[in-house]
Amino acid sequence: AEPLSGVVDRFGGVTVTLGPEDAADVGSLEVRLRASLATWRGAGRCAAWVRVPRQAYSALPTVLAQGFDWHHAKAASQAGPENPEGYALLARWLAEDEPSRIPAYANTQVGVGGLVLNREDSVLLIKERVSPSAKIHGLWKLPGGLADRGEDLGTAAAREVLEETGVHATAEGVVCIHHRHGYAHGVSDLYFTVKMRAQSVELAAQASEVMEATWMPLEEAQRSPEVMPFNRRILMLASKPVLVPHSGLHGSSIAPRPFFVYASAASLDSATGKPSGCDGA
Repeated sequence: AEPLSGVVDRFGGVTVTLGPEDAADVGSLEVRLRASLATWRGAGRCAAWVRVPRQAYSALPTVLAQGFDWHHAKAASQAGPENPEGYALLARWLAEDEPSRIPAYANTQVGVGGLVLNREDSVLLIKERVSPSAKIHGLWKLPGGLADRGEDLGTAAAREVLEETGVHATAEGVVCIHHRHGYAHGVSDLYFTVKMRAQSVELAAQASEVMEATWMPLEEAQRSPEVMPFNRRILMLASKPVLVPHSGLHGSSIAPRPFFVYASAASLDSATGKPSGCDGA
């Protein structure tokens, strides 16, 4: 039987993407997959990956029966333009005399909150329609939420603030970061509070998620029992230096496009010198 065609990666693995034609004849797929596993082992491949798009979902039992296990799955809305219908990715370690080095799928979500100040030094706060816990329901908090796929921190914070409150704001830097574990579906949460400057002040609370939005004098918010205790602690950092975003390639030899380095320095080049070449990572 002819082995399946795959793409070999730099780490010694091979990835196959199945199509509707493979799912239409699972008997033939089983024979070809067995032949492929033998060929890949003979070639010294250490791992095999099988990507199963939605249109080939009926091939999943066949792949699982050949010793593959789930790695992750993505819905169409999260899979990106190269996978418009979503997919499941399965993996099998082939080097039987070595422990598996197949990396676990990403287990951390990125959240952003906006610490938005206006010209009067009042801070933007919201009351959620449904809070994560009854203990904090009805208390004021900073607007925020999860970053979207491929979204930078400042962009994500500005989007969340606008969606939840109707306020336009620009990011100045990261005030603080908190890292918590044990969230929905077992993921960890890496949350960035971004200091922002309001470009508008008129409020338009998002009816589906927000009961109310308000501007509260910063000093009042820092001590008010009507503000979530954890958020009050973050508000006490409002006057402290922020981590400033610096966009560029920063000497990286692997980054496909400019990215942000967050640092306390006003000028990264002044603090570190300009990169002499693309020898960083």
